Formats: sequence, structure tokens, C-alpha cells
Amino acid sequence: MDVPAQEEVGHWEDDYWMGSDWVYQCNGCGAQFATTDAFWAHSDANWDEDGNNYHGGYSMVSGEPYKHYTGEKYWVVDTPAQEEIGHWEYR
Repeated sequence: MDVPAQEEVGHWEDDYWMGSDWVYQCNGCGAQFATTDAFWAHSDANWDEDGNNYHGGYSMVSGEPYKHYTGEKYWVVDTPAQEEIGHWEYR
């Protein structure tokens, strides 16, 4: 026998899927808010000395991604199994 058989080596990991929540992004400066009320508070507080408000609109965008864990686990193979390797010899 040149190389003995080896079992698969691995580990369990938690199963998840990626998701994100909608947030409200200021069209003027790019700041993000969880609610429209928070955006409007930001907008109302940002008037310039000429009486212009460049924070008067928002866009709904996806927020920071995060993991939703399913409670399941899955097997990750670190080293695959290997069959015995050898050769025949005459005696």
C-alpha cells in the first residue's frame, strides 16, 4: 500500500440566507434613516443661509445586508475522502 485510505474531514456550519431591510437615503447627502420621520427631521434641520434645503428628498434603498439563520446546519468538507492507492508487484 503506497497511501492508506483517508476518511472525509469536515465540520458543521449554521445555515443562513442573506437579507436586508429597506432604508431611506437622503438624496442630498446620502445619509440613511430607518424611518421617514427620521429623514424629515434631518431634512428640516438642514437649511443653508440662503434659505435653500438640499436635503428635501429621499430614495428607498436596501440597507446593510445581514444573515438570517435558519436553525439548520450543513456539512462543509475540508478534506475529501481518499481511496487507498497502491500497486501490484510480482513475488
